[in-house]
Amino acid sequence: MYKLKIYIVLLVLFPSISWAQSITGVVLDPDSKSLELATVSLVNPKDSILVSYSSTDKNGKFNLENISKGKLLLQIHFVGFRTYQKVIEYKGEAINLGSISLENSNELDEVIVTAIVPITVKEDTVSYNTKAFKVRVDDNVEDLLKKMPGVEIDASGKITAQGESVGKIYVDGKEFFSGDPTIATKNLSADAIKSIEIIDEKSEKSRVSGVNDSAPKKVINLKLKDDKKVNDFGKIQGGYGTDDRYLTSLNYNRFSSKLQTSIIGKYNNINTSGSDISEIMNFNSGGGTQSGFVTTGIGGLNLGYEFNKKQELNADYFYNHTKSTSGDVYTTRTEFIENQEILTESRSRNENISNGHSANFNYRDRSNKLSSIYVRGSLDKSKSTGKSVNTLDKYNGQGELDLQSIGGTDNESTNSSGSAFLYYTKRFNEKSKRSISTNFGFNASKSKSSNTNNQLNRFNISDINNTFDSKQEIVKDQNLDNASTNLSFEYTEPISNNHLIEFVGDVSYKTTDDDVNQTKLENDVVQNPLIYNQYYRGTELKGGVLYKYDTKKHAFSTGVKFVDQTQRFGLENDKEYNNRYTNINPQLSFRYRPKRGTFMRISLGKSVNLPNLSRLSPVLNDFNPLYLKKGNPYLTPEDKYSVNAMFGKFNHASGFRLFTNFGYNYTNNNIVNSETTDVYGVRTTTYENYGDKNNANLSFRFGNRIKTWGIRYSINLRGSYSEYLSIINDENNETQSKDGSFGFSLENNEKEKFDAMIGADWKKNYTIFTSGDNADRDYFQQSYYVKLDWNITDRLNINSQFKYDIYTDSNFGTDQTVPIWNGSISYALLESRRLNLMISALDILNKNIGIVRNSSDNYFEETTKEVLGNYYMFSVTYNLNGNKNKGGKQSSKRSRRVM
Repeated sequence: MYKLKIYIVLLVLFPSISWAQSITGVVLDPDSKSLELATVSLVNPKDSILVSYSSTDKNGKFNLENISKGKLLLQIHFVGFRTYQKVIEYKGEAINLGSISLENSNELDEVIVTAIVPITVKEDTVSYNTKAFKVRVDDNVEDLLKKMPGVEIDASGKITAQGESVGKIYVDGKEFFSGDPTIATKNLSADAIKSIEIIDEKSEKSRVSGVNDSAPKKVINLKLKDDKKVNDFGKIQGGYGTDDRYLTSLNYNRFSSKLQTSIIGKYNNINTSGSDISEIMNFNSGGGTQSGFVTTGIGGLNLGYEFNKKQELNADYFYNHTKSTSGDVYTTRTEFIENQEILTESRSRNENISNGHSANFNYRDRSNKLSSIYVRGSLDKSKSTGKSVNTLDKYNGQGELDLQSIGGTDNESTNSSGSAFLYYTKRFNEKSKRSISTNFGFNASKSKSSNTNNQLNRFNISDINNTFDSKQEIVKDQNLDNASTNLSFEYTEPISNNHLIEFVGDVSYKTTDDDVNQTKLENDVVQNPLIYNQYYRGTELKGGVLYKYDTKKHAFSTGVKFVDQTQRFGLENDKEYNNRYTNINPQLSFRYRPKRGTFMRISLGKSVNLPNLSRLSPVLNDFNPLYLKKGNPYLTPEDKYSVNAMFGKFNHASGFRLFTNFGYNYTNNNIVNSETTDVYGVRTTTYENYGDKNNANLSFRFGNRIKTWGIRYSINLRGSYSEYLSIINDENNETQSKDGSFGFSLENNEKEKFDAMIGADWKKNYTIFTSGDNADRDYFQQSYYVKLDWNITDRLNINSQFKYDIYTDSNFGTDQTVPIWNGSISYALLESRRLNLMISALDILNKNIGIVRNSSDNYFEETTKEVLGNYYMFSVTYNLNGNKNKGGKQSSKRSRRVM
């Protein structure tokens, strides 16, 4: 460990001592004005391999580093000007080229750029040329994104770019399946993408009004290769393996200048909703195979139509089928109640089948430069059925078996929902930032369910003379309707240069109707039925005024919002509860962007959280006789105060990136769980307003490239602290949890033939409980992983990934170790390489287990689940490649990876 720490320090310090020499200069236009964002590159004049890359700053200055000795070709490219080229003899000493003036271009004699420029930087967009990345014929967009600097994708498919979450993915600037990032990344072929743009997307209001957002959203735009816009492209895959594992998938696309058409379909029983087996092959540190056994069927159609360049319509439809079986789930829980240590062991197994339909559309009109209209809507309908069996053994404080339960449930439900949203913004004239925006939204949902619970419970087993049985048969029919409407507006008035006043207003109305008819047999005796109609009506009125200061580098906003909230709820023909709350919520936000690649954001605010109906309901929910639940209609709102800060610095040319995030939340009048367990082991949960809650988190992500060694490294640090209260059998319990993690990885820069990564993650949790004789929890998880992808030839590829997890917990007597090894070998056939054969081996050691250890309030527990386990699969992939170039080969003059 000591040597490892020294090595990491050297990695951080090495760039500062090895990048001393450089080539610098200033790029000007014919009028001697500086040119910002000009592309400057050094290439080997013999084979056009890229040696170094940079772009000019606002003063036209550039700085090329990590340069090899010898003759090099300097190229400077800027749209609208001739490409500048000059041969330089570099001898390892710094060179200042002074001022370089570009000439106006003439398309007839424009010099052709022979190097592959990997990155193009604009004011709010970073564009990656995909030719600078190694992709295989069967790779999807997710595989491509994982190779890019500053882009991270977790096990769920969530994308983070330049330190921020990516909310949408566009294809050629248009929404694709409602902008859902995972659909595009897991289904579109990497080979179809010409470039990937990471954009700080302005809101519609900001784009029209010219007032900067305090926090623009991060989106990705996939630009297709030109030949893919006029030809069919996609892929078909099928596979079959041991234990009757199978996989089928289809992705078909046909795009034109006006119409986008995409079809996706898949059916498999290997626990994946992705387009192919690569999702299973690629695990992230800390995550293994999904537990249980899942069969998935999906069919989808996306249509996008462009009426003109600024007016477009997108619509999509999805059908989803899922059949999931949990396998055997075993949980041991240790609770601390009134100075007693209570052990519970439970086993369960469930199966669920669901079928759903979903349709979405959105329409956007930006044809008027001074206004914008955006409309979207959705309709969803689904039906599901499920059943489960479970057993429970509960021991008293003396370790004696005291409660046994055997039961089973059956459920059936239908759900439907719909939503509509309209947004309109208008700027009154080009010379002023005066604008108005309004939006209207409506959501409604309806569900109907029928649930049955049969239980045989034996109480007081430790006292043989007082042992008794209780047989329960409960049938619950429920109709639940929800609806909400929202109308808001914003008016912005400029008061002087860069200073503005904004007036905001918002009206929302929410309704819930819950009809329940529950019957019960106890020991074959009919009990009084539980029949009620529960309702909730909530209104919220907001009005506020904000001051804004807006420049290219700064965006500052502060103000207050006045909030009036009402709640009316209860049971029909019973007592009605009426509450009204009025608050003043201040807020402040600040964004500072001193130069491209550096930014800082800070936000502070107050909000009021009303208790929802499930916490307010006066009805006792006894559908499970061992776990009762009842709301508290006298709850009052929580006051939440939050602070969030973010700092980011990145340089695409050098590979340097640094992102830090800090968040703190303080909640006053916190709503907490109040649990009571009686002498028979039956738990009743309700809620109380009690005390405060604190939560703080800090993260630090750092990465850089050491070109001299041919590697790049990443370091991640995270820490969090939470403090909250609960009530256990009338005893106040305070829980303090401290979490920390450290991770690092090393990977090679040059990935033309060989792509390797090695890394580790360490996660630590320490939790303190104050009620009873609770045992504090000390949890430590270690993850070590190595990934290897080797293109032995242009057709033959080997992929291997190994991960080793170690789980250590002070509350469990033994450590858990989980080694997972996946591997594959693939070979491309046909002259075009469109046909790919692959043999995959999943969990080769057959050691994977589903294990979860956690703690909360007054307990800690461990749950183990069945997982898919080891299997082997042979699969065939055929690419529907519209590119007529043989093999879709890139030029033999491939660029060196400089990411």
